Amino acid sequence: MKKGQTALEYLVTYGWAILAIVIIAAVLWYFGVFNPSKWTGGRQCGGFSSFTCIDYTNTAANATVVLGNAVGRQLDITGGATCTPAIVGANQQTSCLFVQPFSPGTQSTVSISYTDSQSGLNKTDTGFLKAQ
Repeated sequence: MKKGQTALEYLVTYGWAILAIVIIAAVLWYFGVFNPSKWTGGRQCGGFSSFTCIDYTNTAANATVVLGNAVGRQLDITGGATCTPAIVGANQQTSCLFVQPFSPGTQSTVSISYTDSQSGLNKTDTGFLKAQ
């Protein structure tokens, strides 16, 4: 009987330790300790799945973003921003003007609508800009 009690105490002790670690990790996650954007300063741009954010400039009223085509086939930009050129070939870039308020030090969501020339489907891609 003594071996069974010892084994049970051993498992319960480690169970409480693991539970404490999980609770501490959850609290740290809740307060944003694991969020890299909280610890990096300056300008940030990203979050797009079909485009690569290469560079951007912003004012309080708009932002000009240089996006690269990350899909590997032609995309026709149809809305969300004024882009030049509006038809972006595989591995090419476009310069897009987003007209919306951008507050310094805050992160804003931007969306761009496009048509995939291969499938003909209309899609929307959403990313973020962290204004300076």
